[in-house]
Amino acid sequence: MLRKLLKYEFAATGRYLLPLLCLLLVMAAAAGLSIRILSAGQAGRAAAALAAIFVVLFFLSVMALAAVTVVLIVYRFYRNLLCSEGYLMHTLPVSVHQLICSKLIAAVCWMTVTSVFIYGCLFGVAFRAEIWAQVLSELHVLFERLSLAYGIGAAELVSVVLELCVLLLLGSMSSCLLFYASLAIGHSLPRHKLLASLGVFLGFGLLSQVLTMLLAVVTGYSLRGFVSVLNLKALAQFGHALLIGGIALTAVYCVVGFKQIHRSASCFFVFSGAGRSMFSF
Repeated sequence: MLRKLLKYEFAATGRYLLPLLCLLLVMAAAAGLSIRILSAGQAGRAAAALAAIFVVLFFLSVMALAAVTVVLIVYRFYRNLLCSEGYLMHTLPVSVHQLICSKLIAAVCWMTVTSVFIYGCLFGVAFRAEIWAQVLSELHVLFERLSLAYGIGAAELVSVVLELCVLLLLGSMSSCLLFYASLAIGHSLPRHKLLASLGVFLGFGLLSQVLTMLLAVVTGYSLRGFVSVLNLKALAQFGHALLIGGIALTAVYCVVGFKQIHRSASCFFVFSGAGRSMFSF
């Protein structure tokens, strides 16, 4: 049943995001061509103005895609599970865990896809092919210097990349669950549900920042060590602490969201039972 929920969720969100992704690719191609024309210095006044317009439209499309992705993720959860559609969703032969997991999986996938598209288009527009070749060659030289100075091999580099990917995945999951938990807690109040959800979101965000600072103090991490890249041990400890903290925050948001949605489902079922008893007369 989870597969059917995922299919429905991807179809419902894809009809909004896929056109925006295609628009971003078109705008990226137009902006890249416009930058090449402007850098050549041989374009006329009208061509230069048109090229500048395409560049502005590209950056607007980037911001629109990022904003629509976040708003759509939040809106889908709010509308399907906390509004009137929640009655229909909670009467399906699925558990609350499956409902939330379908939303979470689809949200993380779309956040990953949009992030890849946005950063790929930004780098593709900003740099030409010869610049990319130069960057790759400089990265190779940097890796050789790190290997000689600190003994960092291929295995350590792969582990760092994998840990960074896990951190990014946990960050996406934690962000989505933060939205879900905030909406669920705010919706449990009798009045001003959206305003309460915003307050809970800000409170959870502040708590996350405080915990991150505490982790930095506990692990002995400092910005000076990061800038100079001399204290790699402290930097690795901070990365591991972030990984553990991300897992803990994700678990907390997950538990809070599941409990509140369970309560909402119980309210829907009580309401439906009362409605049936009224119509039975």
